[in-house]
Amino acid sequence: MTAFFHTIPHVVEKAIEFAKYPLTWLAGFIMFICNALTGGRLIIYTVVLATVIDLGCGIAVSVKRGRFTLSELIRQTVEKMVVYGLALIVFLVIDSLISEGTGFEVALTGGVVGIVITFAETWSFLAALLILYPKNPLLKLLQKALTGEIARKLDIEEAEVAKILARGQRQRDEKGRFIKKS
Repeated sequence: MTAFFHTIPHVVEKAIEFAKYPLTWLAGFIMFICNALTGGRLIIYTVVLATVIDLGCGIAVSVKRGRFTLSELIRQTVEKMVVYGLALIVFLVIDSLISEGTGFEVALTGGVVGIVITFAETWSFLAALLILYPKNPLLKLLQKALTGEIARKLDIEEAEVAKILARGQRQRDEKGRFIKKS
């Protein structure tokens, strides 16, 4: 039961973080449409896939930090899968009850919950990938947005994460040109 009370607030916290970005809303809308077109099955696959990728990235970060605890990571992943599965089942049942009552095939609530869960897991594994590959140009675009998530993963303050990430940046002069390292 503690997993439920830990996982749900964590997902809500991440949802608030990634809801700040318009691209997230666009991606969510596209996922919602695709999920509706597949009859609600797509969202189940994306939740499972994102959770498994997050597990893999979490293991890689643990190994890189020298704190490899496979049993802890697997326990957390199983807890998340149970909580996510129960949430999806509840909301997919609500969708089916609405569908029976109206005659329309609805994948509304289950789709929205699944999209939020998928984005929360994606947010988590993108932060892990940024820890693993700090020089990746695509991930560098997300580094300011992922600072809070990285701080949570490494158990350090956000200001410290910002300093660490800034050290990896090339310095620019007043005209915006890169300064050569001496």
